[in-house]
Amino acid sequence: MKKKGYLKQIAINSNQTYFDTNISDHHHFYDLKEEKLIDLENSEIGPINVLKKIDGKKIKSIEVLVKLED
Repeated sequence: MKKKGYLKQIAINSNQTYFDTNISDHHHFYDLKEEKLIDLENSEIGPINVLKKIDGKKIKSIEVLVKLED
């Protein structure tokens, strides 16, 4: 399903991954207590400016994961 483009893999940490059926460009909140992924639309985030460049590479996408706790 992921290879076909129906799912987007979201890594929370090294041993926890979610698969999102919303494959549009968007970001996420992750509620640590509830262990819940919440969509965060592009319009809800300001411009992201990546200053570091890596020779021979280009940025394919930027994904923001904001972790929440009580």
